[in-house]
Amino acid sequence: MPRFENDYSGAEKRRQNDKRDRTVPNDNFGQIDYNFNNRRHGEEYVDMNSLYENSSKNEYEDFYTGRDDFDEQPRKSRRNPPPKKNKSKKTGQKIIALLAVLLIIFSSLAFSVLGKFNYTQGEKNQYVDSSSLVSGAGVTNVLVLGVDRRSENQTESRSDTMMLVSIDKKHNAIKMTSFLRDTWVYIPCKDTNQRLNAACTYGGYNGVRDTIEYNFGIKIDGYITADFEMFKVIVDSLGGVEVEVTEAEANEVTNHQKRYGGVTLESGTHNLTGEQALAYCRIRKIDTDFMRTQRQRTVMSAMINKVKHSNPISLYSMAKNAAPYIGTSLSKAQLTGFVLSALTCAGDIRQEKVPFDDTWRYANINGNSVIQIDLDENKEKLQEFIYN
Repeated sequence: MPRFENDYSGAEKRRQNDKRDRTVPNDNFGQIDYNFNNRRHGEEYVDMNSLYENSSKNEYEDFYTGRDDFDEQPRKSRRNPPPKKNKSKKTGQKIIALLAVLLIIFSSLAFSVLGKFNYTQGEKNQYVDSSSLVSGAGVTNVLVLGVDRRSENQTESRSDTMMLVSIDKKHNAIKMTSFLRDTWVYIPCKDTNQRLNAACTYGGYNGVRDTIEYNFGIKIDGYITADFEMFKVIVDSLGGVEVEVTEAEANEVTNHQKRYGGVTLESGTHNLTGEQALAYCRIRKIDTDFMRTQRQRTVMSAMINKVKHSNPISLYSMAKNAAPYIGTSLSKAQLTGFVLSALTCAGDIRQEKVPFDDTWRYANINGNSVIQIDLDENKEKLQEFIYN
């Protein structure tokens, strides 16, 4: 007996299987399409092959073309490269730091030199109203006085050299005007007429400044004084100055050893030492005071040109050695500004003298051989030269 109701075995089981209906049922879905490229859409069959044939081939071509282009591009590394260091920024910071250190060093050196100058308080000119003096924007007038002081104990001296140095920043020029010492002028501090160089004896350095302002109507911003020793120190510190010496000038100095401190000169263009340059500037006997002041301006121009092409170390050495021999009424700030402005304008150096040509004549006054001038004409020409 079978354990269950339909539990057949053997031949009986095979007979039961053979009796099953193996026909395909006919339902509402119609015939089955065994072509797997066909898909049913709604009540109709859709042939997918026909859809592909009727579609735009450009769409597929564009897609594959894009993929081809994409595949040709080089692959980028997925790894992010390390950020580059900003070397230019660090270099700039180093340069700024170096410049700051150099500025501090040079400032310290400059102030150490400035501390060696002899400063005096410039007094107000009580003989002329300052509002009546001519001045101009961008122009600084400093009176340079070379003092003939042979002894350290000598309290009174005459100004052997009187030169107005005008720094004209408007025209980027240095204008040097020599005043001849024998010029006959009114000296207000003495209330008398006398040679111009006597103003230093009567009123000191302020007396010279007051006299020039009073007679020529030019505002002077300060003065710088130096004796012969300072002049020699500066020239020697610069390594000498190149000057063309005439035969007459060479003979005058060489043949009068006592007069010129035992110096000898040769004619021609030579690099003069401090002693030689000083002797050259003091030559007077062979010609006139006009030529003497011309020689002074020649040497001054040569010194400025030498300074312009000197290195900072040489300039520092020169300033340090010469400073003790220099006096001034300018403050440290004014003196620094004056020197820096002079260096920027050193490319154009112009020279003049007072009295100007055709504005003077020799005269004998009270037994003194002097230069008598047309004061109004010289005043007008001087103001025109400095400010225009």
